Amino acid sequence: MTHDEFRKISKSSLEKAQRMLFDEYFNYVYTIVFSRLRSCASREDIEECVGDIFADVYMYYDDKKELSGDISGFIGAVARRKSADVYRRLTKKSFGRISIDDEEAEQFEAPDNTEDTIEKKELRGNLIKCIERLGEPDSTIILHKYFFMRSSREIAEQLSLTPEAVRTRCSRALKKLKEKLTEMNISL
Repeated sequence: MTHDEFRKISKSSLEKAQRMLFDEYFNYVYTIVFSRLRSCASREDIEECVGDIFADVYMYYDDKKELSGDISGFIGAVARRKSADVYRRLTKKSFGRISIDDEEAEQFEAPDNTEDTIEKKELRGNLIKCIERLGEPDSTIILHKYFFMRSSREIAEQLSLTPEAVRTRCSRALKKLKEKLTEMNISL
C-alpha cells in the first residue's frame, strides 16, 4: 500500500484504511517479530507485540505529510524497533548482570567456537537480508517454509494462494536466493 492509497482511503473511512493496512502487512510484521522473539517469547508475547506495532503505526503514521511511495519502510522500522524493545525487556528478566573483578576475569576465557558463532550469526544476517530483498510474497513464503517449517498448504491459506502456486514461487525464489548468495560469495 502506498502513502497516497492510504490517504485516499482514510479520507472516506479511517477504520477501513487501518484494516486494509493490517491485512496487507500482518505477515510482514509477524515475520519480523517472530524472527526476533522466537528464542525468548511465548506465542502470546509475539502476538501482543504484533498488536502493539500496529497500534503504534496507527498512532504515529502521519497521512497528512506530503510523502510518496510504499508505507512498508515505516512499518518495518516500527516492527524492528518494537520487537527489539520487547526482546530487551524479556531477556533482561532472565539474565542478570554479574560484576566481575579483574582477578576473576582472568579465570574466564572465550569458548573455542567463538569465531564460528560470530561467522554463523553474520551468515544468518546476510541470509535474512537476501531473503527480504526477494520481495513479497516470495520472502514470506521462504521464511514460513524454511524458518517456521510450515507446509505449502498452510502458507497458501495464509497468503490466499494455491499450494501449487506456493511451491512454484518457492522454487523460483530459492533460485533467486541462490544467485544473490553467489554474488555475495556465500555458499551453503
